[in-house]
Amino acid sequence: MLSLERVNSRYGRAHILHDVSLEVAGGEVLVLLGRNGAGKSTLMKTLIGLVRATSGRILFQGADIASWEPYRIARAGLGYVPEERRIFAGLTVAENLEVGRRPARPGLPPWTPGRLFALFPNLAAARARPAAQMSGGEQQMLAIARTLMGNPTLVLLDEPSEGLAPVIVQQMAEAILALKAQGVTILLAEQNLHFAMRLADRAAVIETGRIVWSGLASALVADHAARQRYLAL
Repeated sequence: MLSLERVNSRYGRAHILHDVSLEVAGGEVLVLLGRNGAGKSTLMKTLIGLVRATSGRILFQGADIASWEPYRIARAGLGYVPEERRIFAGLTVAENLEVGRRPARPGLPPWTPGRLFALFPNLAAARARPAAQMSGGEQQMLAIARTLMGNPTLVLLDEPSEGLAPVIVQQMAEAILALKAQGVTILLAEQNLHFAMRLADRAAVIETGRIVWSGLASALVADHAARQRYLAL
């Protein structure tokens, strides 16, 4: 569904991503792991067009989207949940969901507020509450739900467990597993190895803007040396 071929990205004169090649198959959860500053968020922003790839190809469902504007990429079916969440604090939960609404895609059941409230019961209880009055975990759930209202075929999740209480992290994991069971394709950037390995089919590790390890998630769990070298703090 998504293929990166030798992708490079820069912030000004700083070269951040170096010849990144990666593939995400339809229906899988691929986890992108790495320490702070390794390049995870830059890779996500490059995929959605907020950071322009300076070279390489980004193929999404067969189309090269490397030069597309973010709105066009989103309309094509690539959903993005940023680390900062970026919800509309002054709008209610229901209004935030309406902002994200996009037409259904052929052959896929549309996401509706009802489906999302079943996935995130916390949001159902707070549908009339302004987003500014919600907890951090509830805001993260809302950010994911709003993206799903766009009916994406692939979702980019950037650090969804960051800063959340353990009980909310558990709820987040269950929600992502439910999305996976419904056939949603997910590229998940994470630092929390335990959380990530609960969800992942495959994993890739990024270090200083380079992919340094990739394979089955079970293989990474078994590869103590790789985890110590690239992920240990």
